[in-house]
Amino acid sequence: MHWYTQSGEPRYEQLTQKGGLRSTDLRDARKQGLVPSVTTVLAVVAKPQLENWKREQAVMAALTLPRREGESEKSWLYRIDMDSRAQTEAAASEGNRIHDAIEAYYKDGYPTSGPYIKHVRATVAEIKRLYPEVKDWRSEDSFAHPSGYGGKVDLHSPSAGIVIDFKGKDGDFSDGKKLAYDQHWQLAAYQRGLRLPVAPCANLFVSRTHPGKVASHVWTPDDIAEGWEVFAAALGLWKALKRLDTSFSTQKAA
Repeated sequence: MHWYTQSGEPRYEQLTQKGGLRSTDLRDARKQGLVPSVTTVLAVVAKPQLENWKREQAVMAALTLPRREGESEKSWLYRIDMDSRAQTEAAASEGNRIHDAIEAYYKDGYPTSGPYIKHVRATVAEIKRLYPEVKDWRSEDSFAHPSGYGGKVDLHSPSAGIVIDFKGKDGDFSDGKKLAYDQHWQLAAYQRGLRLPVAPCANLFVSRTHPGKVASHVWTPDDIAEGWEVFAAALGLWKALKRLDTSFSTQKAA
């Protein structure tokens, strides 16, 4: 879970009595008046595509990890679970490194070389193709919305209202499979959270396995309006399940 202060500052970790760090939890949020991230809120909604992918990783792990002679079923299942988790974590880590390289470009104008330069160049080219007139891109701005949630946005244009979110994917996107499902829920929450004008938003799918391959999906303003309805409902459900109303006034936040 990720959490934010009512002024929009990330509070992902807490200092322990021994001087270390631990992840912020629900108890900390109650005490400190923190608000949950967009992704934390949306975790209450089932995501069949993600669950299917996780099951595929478990099946692949079972196929590549035969049961050892004399090994108990419990031990074998444990190894399968650990292997599938490792594959998931490796994919997430690679996606984070690609994301960081793209962020560095939009914040500082680099990298111009390195292991992820093809990913960056392809992403920048696709964004310029989609929105050639937009020049005021901002990367990784965080916020908190009075309705009781916060977040950090991959890329947005304050003038145009456009929000872009990056997603790491495997493959070269040539198989024709659908890439965009429910990501407009997240984009709508970001757009509303940043108090941006209504505008189309986009997901950019950046290949982890084929450097330089990027696909995009643009969501219309009507899609974003629908996405906000879903997110608002999820936020209400999250508050009810956690028994925590994270709403706040803008005067208190200031």
